[in-house]
Amino acid sequence: MSWHRRQSSSSPSSSSSPPPPPSPPRKQLTRSQLARRIAKGETLVLRGRTIYKLDSWIKRHPGGELAILHFVGRDASDEIEVYHSQATLDRMRVFAVATLAEDDWTGYRPLIPPIQLGYRNGRLDHPDAHEDLWRRKRRSDHGGGDAERSRSLSPSTASDSGYESAGPSWDKDAERPQTFPLPLSLLEPPPDPDGMDPAKEREISIAFKQLHEEVKASGLYTLRPAGYMRECSRYLGLALTSYLFWHYANGRTSFFLASSFFLGLFWHQLTFTAHDAGHSGITHNHTLDRLIGSVIADLIGGLSLGWWCDNHDVHHLVTNHPDHDPDIQHMPFFAISPRFVKENEDGPATLGLWSSYYRRVLTFDAPARLFLKAQHHLYYVVMSLGRFNLYANSYGFLTLKAKRDRWFYVETIFLAIFWSWYGALLASCPTWGVRIGYLLISHIVTSPLHVQIVLSHFAQSSHDMGLSESFASRQVRTTMDVQCAPYLDFLHGGLHMQVSHHLFPRLPRHNLRECRDRFVKPFADKWGLGYQEYTFTKGNGRVLKVLKDVADQVRVLGEVAGAQARGEIEH
Repeated sequence: MSWHRRQSSSSPSSSSSPPPPPSPPRKQLTRSQLARRIAKGETLVLRGRTIYKLDSWIKRHPGGELAILHFVGRDASDEIEVYHSQATLDRMRVFAVATLAEDDWTGYRPLIPPIQLGYRNGRLDHPDAHEDLWRRKRRSDHGGGDAERSRSLSPSTASDSGYESAGPSWDKDAERPQTFPLPLSLLEPPPDPDGMDPAKEREISIAFKQLHEEVKASGLYTLRPAGYMRECSRYLGLALTSYLFWHYANGRTSFFLASSFFLGLFWHQLTFTAHDAGHSGITHNHTLDRLIGSVIADLIGGLSLGWWCDNHDVHHLVTNHPDHDPDIQHMPFFAISPRFVKENEDGPATLGLWSSYYRRVLTFDAPARLFLKAQHHLYYVVMSLGRFNLYANSYGFLTLKAKRDRWFYVETIFLAIFWSWYGALLASCPTWGVRIGYLLISHIVTSPLHVQIVLSHFAQSSHDMGLSESFASRQVRTTMDVQCAPYLDFLHGGLHMQVSHHLFPRLPRHNLRECRDRFVKPFADKWGLGYQEYTFTKGNGRVLKVLKDVADQVRVLGEVAGAQARGEIEH
């Protein structure tokens, strides 16, 4: 959730302790009343007990609609506070409309956001949208989950952590609701997975808030200019080397290809700063950081920073969730979870996974079967061409999804300039063979960046641990760090300290190592969160193992389908 992108202009480190919170709204809502309003289509998000109504803001939210929609009916206090400056948090009070009743706040059980049930803009997005959760809801509401549901819907006077009656459930044979208002019981979450302790997660959340205050008081949100001075020197050296090889090529193929190699290295390194700017992690000023990022990503690199922000904000908030995180949704080329290739429970056909980000089914079809069976062998080949996929995502976003605001036109102009200079550069090559070589080398050289991006998540848990899981637990569980000597930090661009970055996404990159050592590791150890760190080689080995495991499952599914087609086994 990223209100800060438009409004923050100051570092949160300016004060060692947060100012006293504003007085909460006097109006109180029970959990049941909150559910009724959400079921009718209101966008209500909790920050602690304070309830914010964001219907008028969601279309203007710089972090995108999904960053808000995924937290409707949930306490998003940890996410909101790490993504926004204190100045922005203060401005949020204009959206506060009520306070959750104290009895319902004790042991609060979050509601399922309608977006995670497949509902958006007041209606079901697609008949297959999150069908798996719908089935689980049907089973829990009419099967083994009755006791849990009864507890959740009991009057608050009858239970320390119960709630007012939310009304009767729909008949178990009823059709899936197509539009709002939704049945209230549809918003009730299924029972927590085994091993999930909501009480402990609440304790972790409280401890994480204190940890965040300690990080702010330490001054780590303050930019260290020397870090970027070193980066800029490196960028200038790579760009100048590429230019000199091109300038003195005089028709020599080797010089042109050397120029393309150093241009690729330049792009590779520069992308890390675009990432910093997209998180408002350089100046903490949205406009200035967005401009810096757009110059780097669009004008110099030919990619859309707007697409990256839209995609990446969602990734940070629902990390490694197969249904919702676009950073692990790479069908038909990769699948890191059996969820992408699961069998349809109602028959022999396979059921594709609905993506709430792409708003389409990630179909497990013939091309997917072909690629996925060999995905562990094709991994580095596909990664070598990853930049071309970024072009497709960038231009698809700008054409079909981007808001026509000032940044859209800035990006359009910058991209036109990019293709003018890069097109002229290619045209200067003496032959078509050299042009193609220049194009491929300059793009393939950036492939370690794409390997680095997925390394931190592909081998980590992609299980859905339910809505009770705290922000800190989710980020540590789904993210791993990469071991690296301090003098090699520049090669990884901060992406090797992803756990700290995911916990504190606006923290300047050059402060991540200190944050990890002083705060993140001790916090994870204290709460038993399972912080994981591997060498680059071992981390890649873990990624390949995950890919092979899913590939083996796809192969088995293919063998079963073939046996069924031959009549050797019955459906």
